[in-house]
Amino acid sequence: MPDVPALRGLTLVARVAEVFGSAGALASALPAFESRPAQREMAEAVAGTLDSGGVLLVEAGTGTGKTLAYLVPAILSGERVLISTGTKTLQEQIYFKDLAVLRDVLGVPFTATYMKGRGNYLCLHRFENFRESVNQGTSDLFGESAAQVFLPIIEQWLASTDTGDRAEIADLPEDVPFWRDISASSENCTGTECPRYSDCFVTRMRARATESNLVVVNHHLLCADAAVRQSAYGEVIPECQHAVVDEAHQLEDVATQYFGVAVSSYRCEELARDADRLIAAGVTGEHGPELSATVQRLRERAGDFFRHVANTLPLRGPQGAESRLRITASMLQPCYEDAALLLGTLE
Repeated sequence: MPDVPALRGLTLVARVAEVFGSAGALASALPAFESRPAQREMAEAVAGTLDSGGVLLVEAGTGTGKTLAYLVPAILSGERVLISTGTKTLQEQIYFKDLAVLRDVLGVPFTATYMKGRGNYLCLHRFENFRESVNQGTSDLFGESAAQVFLPIIEQWLASTDTGDRAEIADLPEDVPFWRDISASSENCTGTECPRYSDCFVTRMRARATESNLVVVNHHLLCADAAVRQSAYGEVIPECQHAVVDEAHQLEDVATQYFGVAVSSYRCEELARDADRLIAAGVTGEHGPELSATVQRLRERAGDFFRHVANTLPLRGPQGAESRLRITASMLQPCYEDAALLLGTLE
């Protein structure tokens, strides 16, 4: 991680105030820049917090220029700062636009890493296994025709990519059916035991982030990483001295997804499909027929349970819109028998 040059004897707050002044670096380099008191006040407050520690809560109205107000002190602090956004749009704006401008304006060297969720990256080990299963004709459960079309495209891209980020493949649809089977999801990661660990795109991304001044993520990755931080291999975000949470009003819903407990018919079907694939590959050996019967019961009992839930709870609001509902034990009482059957099958 490059060291930011000394601040010529000035405190971080004073240096930041100088940058945002009417004759400062931003005004000199950007013709359209106007020194705004609210932006300067926010930037100085951020600088003071980075310098002295503590927590700063800022509500900035539209047009304040809050992104620059925290990026400038973050860069000049010389410490590793985590930037988390609520949307991919803002994440890309910061990394591809704002930081590029500030690199020229501030005249100080710094590095930054743009991190997405693990599911955006190709897993080399899982890809090799999947390609082998396609060649052996055991992957028809996940759309053999799609694999035949898109595997050559992925193989060609793999020969040149440095990041393993699927967004680089312009011709790969968002809903390609087998991507979940070749992505670097934490659920299937074996960490340092993986034969491709040193070549892993997630491993390399984390190494780059560890050497960066700024680490730019979104709330989904922030919460997903925090949720698996107790494991030895699930985390991807490196330790950072400070964190800036932008678009913080979106954090509550995202955190609920990762720190709550979720059940769905889709997840049960995912589990059933995974089991189907293992059976088809012959991994289960003589237990295959028994497991097939259990998988069928899983599908049936999951269907019964979730249909009963849908019929019991008022999950739809006016005009059929989805609604948020606080559920009590008494409300779910009619579904207990179906739930017990489903749990028994899962066990």
